[in-house]
Order: sequence, then structure tokens, then C-alpha cells
Amino acid sequence: MGLFFAKLMWRILPVLSVLVVLVCSYLVWDVKFRHWRKSGHLKRVSLVALVSLVVCFSVLLLLGYSTQSKIPFGSKIADISAEQQAIKDHKLAIEAEKVATEEKDDQIKDQLEAALDVADSELGVVVIENKVSTIVTKEWFAENQQLSDQLSDDIAREDYTSRFEAIKYYFLR
Repeated sequence: MGLFFAKLMWRILPVLSVLVVLVCSYLVWDVKFRHWRKSGHLKRVSLVALVSLVVCFSVLLLLGYSTQSKIPFGSKIADISAEQQAIKDHKLAIEAEKVATEEKDDQIKDQLEAALDVADSELGVVVIENKVSTIVTKEWFAENQQLSDQLSDDIAREDYTSRFEAIKYYFLR
């Protein structure tokens, strides 16, 4: 938010400077050249000179918006815009990384749920028929433990680990 206000300041500052010069020029004209205004001497010449100075000053300030100008307004605005873009790109990269992590976690959770479904279907064979499972083995548990260790969410990791430990009791007695 600070960059927004800094950029806004550099956009408004030249305009405010021109307005200050105009007001000061009017005050100088009113105070110093009041007697010329009343008498009419050099009125037009001095007014044209003063207006031309104000116009030149205004043009110089407004040309400062250009990024190639030696006056810093345009280059400051360009620098602030570049910094804003860098921050925006960084935020987008963080968001993309977060989305990728969530997608990876969802895929791992799907694989673990499928493995739990397989274990549930094999549990009937092991408990009811009192046979040894050929699908759910130590290697199967180790593979699924590695999958659950890859989860980024600690709570989900602990949940799946405890679920597999509970199933392990029935299959590897």
C-alpha cells in the first residue's frame, strides 16, 4: 500500500508544483506590480513575461513524467511500478506454489484413500477366512507410509499414519 501512495505522490507532485507556482506568480504580480497595473505602464509586457515563465515551468515539470527525462518524476514512477510488479509476481509465485502443493496433497490423499479401501476389502479375507493377504504386505505398508510422509499438512499426515497403524495390527500379527 505504501508503494501506491508513493506512486500517487510522484504523480500529483508536479501538478501541485505548477499550482503553487501559479499562485505565487499571481501574488507577486498583485503585490509587486500593483502600481503598473493601475498606471498601465509595461502591463502587457510584464504579464506576458510572467505567463511565459509559468508556462515554461509548467511544461518542464510536466515533461518530468517522461521516463527519459532528467527530472525524476517519470523515472520515480517507473521505479515504483517495477517494484509493484515484482511484488505482484512474487505473490503470484507463492500462490502458484501453494496451489501446486494442495494439488499434490490431494493426489496423495486419493492414493492413500484407495490404499485404505484395498486394505478394507482385504480385511474381510484376513479376519473371516483367516488367510494371509498377498496384497497388503510389509512393503505395501512401507510404500503407503512414504506417501503419507509426503503430505505437507501435519494433521493429515498424523491421521493417515494412525489409520495405517490400526490396519497394520490386523495384517501383520
